[in-house]
Amino acid sequence: MDVRKIDKEVLKSIIREIIKEDRGLFKEVFKEVLIENQVIVTKEQTKIERLIDTNFDKYDEVFKVLA
Repeated sequence: MDVRKIDKEVLKSIIREIIKEDRGLFKEVFKEVLIENQVIVTKEQTKIERLIDTNFDKYDEVFKVLA
């Protein structure tokens, strides 16, 4: 999508209408965009990262020997 071609006033108007109709939908879409752009992370991502960090710490010496 070419952002330069979007009329920002029309876009704002559309977003306002969506919010009036269904705030939950807008919230879900906004959250999804933030996750896709890695502005926020999901609980699952946090758990996976913690598991990876734990395993790397646990097997740090093994990885060093293998390297």
